[in-house]
Parts: sequence; structure tokens; C-alpha cells
Amino acid sequence: MKGQQRTRRRIWFVGVAAALLIAAAAATAAFGGGAGHATSATQSADTKTLVVAVPSDIQNLDPTLSSADVVTQELLTNVYDWLIDYKVVTQGGHQIGSPNQFVGAIAKSFSWNKSHTVVTFHLREGVKFANGDPLDADAVKFTYDRIFKQKGVTAALTAMAAVKSGSAVKVVNPTTVSFDLTKANNLLFGNMAQFGHSILDPKVVQPHVTSADPYAHNWLGSNIDGTAQGPFQLESWQHGSQWVLTKNPNYYGQKPKVDKVIFKIIPNASSRLALLKSGAVDIAYDLPLKDIKALQGSSSVQVIRYPSRFVVFLGMNSKVKPFNNVKVRQAISYATPYKTIISQVLQGYGRQLTSPIPFGTPTHTDKYFVYKTDYVKAKQLLAQAGYPNGFTTTLNVASGVDEGTETAVWVQQSLKKIGIKVQIQQLPGANFTSRLQKHQLGFFFFNNWISINNDPFYHLFWLFRSDCCDYTNYSNKTVWKAIDSNLLSNNPTKRAAAANATQKQIMQDAPWVFLYQPDFVIAMRKNVHGYVYYSSDRFTRYKFLSKTAS
Repeated sequence: MKGQQRTRRRIWFVGVAAALLIAAAAATAAFGGGAGHATSATQSADTKTLVVAVPSDIQNLDPTLSSADVVTQELLTNVYDWLIDYKVVTQGGHQIGSPNQFVGAIAKSFSWNKSHTVVTFHLREGVKFANGDPLDADAVKFTYDRIFKQKGVTAALTAMAAVKSGSAVKVVNPTTVSFDLTKANNLLFGNMAQFGHSILDPKVVQPHVTSADPYAHNWLGSNIDGTAQGPFQLESWQHGSQWVLTKNPNYYGQKPKVDKVIFKIIPNASSRLALLKSGAVDIAYDLPLKDIKALQGSSSVQVIRYPSRFVVFLGMNSKVKPFNNVKVRQAISYATPYKTIISQVLQGYGRQLTSPIPFGTPTHTDKYFVYKTDYVKAKQLLAQAGYPNGFTTTLNVASGVDEGTETAVWVQQSLKKIGIKVQIQQLPGANFTSRLQKHQLGFFFFNNWISINNDPFYHLFWLFRSDCCDYTNYSNKTVWKAIDSNLLSNNPTKRAAAANATQKQIMQDAPWVFLYQPDFVIAMRKNVHGYVYYSSDRFTRYKFLSKTAS
């Protein structure tokens, strides 16, 4: 069975209104003809230019209310900066953006008061937007006032970390700004170190404000001109064809090693693979895992692989029969062919998900995972649940998500062994998402979640406590109390004990079939160097990359 790589899937940063990734449409010519191939090969030979093959176009460019697609989010990550960022550290011989260590970005430093309820950011002097305008405390204040007035995802995540409104963000002097928290907590920096907190130039944005569009969202949705201040700027955008990033001459930080990054829109995965192998592009995203595996012995292409914190599971809705019976949920968990799915669907590029808190997140433990494939145990539980002869059910999968369909087939075959007849229903992406968000799906495959904040209770809150994203209607008062009392707690001992007990309880309740954590896998030419992995979002930071002559 073919396993399709989902390394560049749409990302469900908690609370981000996103749609499930629908697979790219039918194959198209690589660059539209022979001339395109020749031009691209020339571009790829230039050591100061990177050429990247992506499956889809960028969309809404407003960083506060951006599109949920990964190509847009990655673009914003490369053209904007924010106050703080993840610290780059060396781990196992590789450089990574540490998900739990933070350093100043636009802010050169930060400090807390004794009660940990006020954080003061000291801005770097001389930072400029791409158009040359100075970036000062007024720009930071303007940005956060706009964030809270728009009432979007970024505002919700900032308020979650106890910065409740724009009035909590105060200008101290031109290079200093403070944030007031209503309660001390450890969530703020993890919620802030991402593109939703991109600092905007008020002198550029305000002229586009209208009564119908009081936040200039429509203009920012398709423009970055002047207001960006990251390592790159958007030079051009040919809708449906390509976009080009060029080095920002005014960037305050580490200067990019390449001058230009050209993104070619190639919907067909086979075409992206062929272009990578030929050297016409330097990096290709979203390649099928079977093709990734075949590249392992290539003399010209390298495969970079890192573990991820993505969680992939089968959800079982506790308000829908027969999944309201815990023994049914446990029986299905025992009857799932975990090892087969990882080897056949993921081609081995992943690890089993063994806890509601994923591997890589503090306090994770797999000691409560008992659901090794055991058909005898599964049949016993099914009989105890009142279904000795099994039942018929529907497993819902978003259409176009190959790994979901392939996983569903393996689950279908496996559950048949304990008398459960599974009908696989592929729903159009929009329909699947709508029903998922309304908590209407009884049994479903879900593969699009990573928590941007690498905090156990942040993760547990969204998936097992929140109204928006507790898709299985999970309800356990003991678990909810533990989440509520520890979400903003600063007591590490108390949090660790509560996280341990919570993992144990959720595993017993079995709201999910805990499937796997897919690896992050990316293929690029061997003459591309310097990749830095950021596990909290998995976006490529092109400023680190360099290219030598092949």
C-alpha cells in the first residue's frame, strides 16, 4: 500500500481555523514547458538562489488572521519577525529550534518582575522595516492593539496566557514595552514565538484602513510591501505559478546566506520528485513516503528526518453509540494493527503514539499504553460491552488524505477479525471539517494536530477540555479538574504529578485509538546545507540555508 508523505500538511495550531489538507489536484506539467525547465535548471545552478517545489499557492498574508495552509504560514515566518523566538541549540549533532527555550528576536532582552506578572521587552536599537521605517515600541503597541481588536486566534492565545487585552501592552519608552499578566504562568512565550505576533509598520498599514475594513485586513491579505522586517521580503507573486523571496537589506539579524528563494507551484508529486532528482529544484515538499524511501541511496539527494510532535489518531465520539461504551473503545484499541500501519502507511517514518501527551513534550510517559494488538482481549471486551457478535460502523476520512484512507483499510481488515464491520466513508474536506468542528463524527481519522506550545497542559486543554477541539466529546471531571488547575500553574512538581495521573486516566478512557507520530521528512539536493529543524511548527527558515556548486 502506498504511503503519502504529509510533512507539509496544514497545521492545526490550536484554535487556528483550518481545513484538512486536501490532496493536490491532477498532474500538471512541471513548469509549463521546456523553456521553464531550462530556466529553472539555470536558477538552481546559481549558488545564491534556492529553487523550491511546493504543491500549492500562498493565500491570505495577514499574519494575524492568516490562512491555515502551511506554505502561507511558512512565507510569513520568513518575512516577519516578532519579539522573541526559539533558541537554536545543537542536539545530537544537529541544530534545532528548541521548543522550550526562548531568546530575544526584535527584543534584544526581556525581564520579569518578582511576581512574574509583568514582562518587559527591551527592543533592539536600529531595527528597521523593509522600507526603512524604524521599528519602535509604538509599532509593537499598534500591532497588539490590532491583534486584540481583530479578536482572532492570536488574540485568543495571548489572552490564554493571561495577557487579556491591548491595554495590557504598554509603551514605556521608544525602545521598551511591557506586558501585564493577570496571572503568572509559563505559556506566554510559547504562544508568542510564531508569525501571528509579527510586528507591523503602522505607517504602512494605517493608510489602508477603511470604515468597511478597520484593520486593513483586506490589504494585508495580499500585501507585505514595506511592513515586513524579517530576513526576506516578498519580491513578486505570480498567482498560481510562483513567488519569490529576496534578502531583506535592512534585516537586523543573521543575514541569509542566499540572495533569493524561488517557490515553484507544482501540484503533482511525481513532477516535484522528477525535478528534484534532475537538479531543476533544490528542495521538494510533500513527496510520497515510498518515494522518500527510494531516495535514501541517492548520490545527489539527501533525506532529512526528525521526530515530530504531531499526533495522529482515530477519534471515537463518546456521545455516539456504540462509542459511548468505554469497553467498545478499548476493544477497538486492542484490535488495531499499529505496527502494520507504521510500516505500511508511514514506510517506517514515524513512531507509535503511546500517550495523549506526545513523545517530545515534557512529562510524556508511555507506561500506561497497554493497547498492543490482541484480538482475544478485544473480543472479550466487545462481549462485555454487549456486542459479542460485533456491529457495523462507519469510519470517516477526509477525501484526498491518502494516509487516512490507507490507515482506514488496515483498520477495516483488522476490526473484521473481532466482528466489527467497518464502512469507510470519504468526505469532502470542507464537509469533514464542518462535521468535525461540530463534534458530529462518531468514528474518524485525524492527522492534523501539533501544539505550537510544547506544554503538556496546553496540549491536553485543547484536545480534551476545550469546546472547539475536543472532537470526541471526551468528558472526565477528574481530568478536567487537573487540566484547569495546572494550565497556568508555575509549580513543576505539581504539574508533573498531575500530568502523569491524567495520562493514566485518559489511556483507560480510550477516547482515541492512539496511532502514531509521523516523522518530519524533507528531501533536498546534497549541495544544500544548514537546515535547522523547528519542532513547534516545522517551517523551514531559509536564512540558515546555503548552497554550494554541485
